[in-house]
Amino acid sequence: MGRDYNMTESFENYFLLNGHSFPYTLRDALIVTNGNEAIKLRVANAQRSQVALHIHGHKATITAMDGVDLSPAQQITRDVFDIASAQRLDLNLLTTNDGLHSYGPGLWMFHDHVPTGTMTDGLEPGGNMAILAYKPLLDDKGMPQHHDQMMGELFDKDYYAKKQAFWQQTDYAAVFGDAGFIPPDMAKLILFGIVSWINPWAANLDGSNI
Repeated sequence: MGRDYNMTESFENYFLLNGHSFPYTLRDALIVTNGNEAIKLRVANAQRSQVALHIHGHKATITAMDGVDLSPAQQITRDVFDIASAQRLDLNLLTTNDGLHSYGPGLWMFHDHVPTGTMTDGLEPGGNMAILAYKPLLDDKGMPQHHDQMMGELFDKDYYAKKQAFWQQTDYAAVFGDAGFIPPDMAKLILFGIVSWINPWAANLDGSNI
């Protein structure tokens, strides 16, 4: 094995949360709350590289590291948690809207702040991205409301096979417009060209260097 495989030359290009990558984390790895709850998260980094867990709209508190409870003076409240390879954290996540621990109900994304963590073989969105969901905003199947209109194209295997650009999907184009069809402002381009030509020429007339 040592002859054919050099671990120092390997790199990770698939990133998982509870064994799944986005968009399937929307189905299998949601954190669901009714609001006004205290949720305990036990997070373990099982990959070789560091994770920077970021929770939108909330600030959780570290209560234990590597199985050791922290004293109140050691407990830190923040929204990004750096987790080394093989490290474990216990987080206390409060969903009471107090302007600190929670900013209110919503479909709040949480993910790795290391950029590659939200990719699947170089494609984004993917990887360990998921959602902290307040229950009234889930549909009858337990999925985020309107996920099919906004993210249905991401469940298409052709997208992750790199056969289909995200912005070429019908629903996306209808909402955000088609890429590549913004006409240039010719008047501004011509004006920019004239100004760019006049400035060096005028400077040369007064004897200054160009």
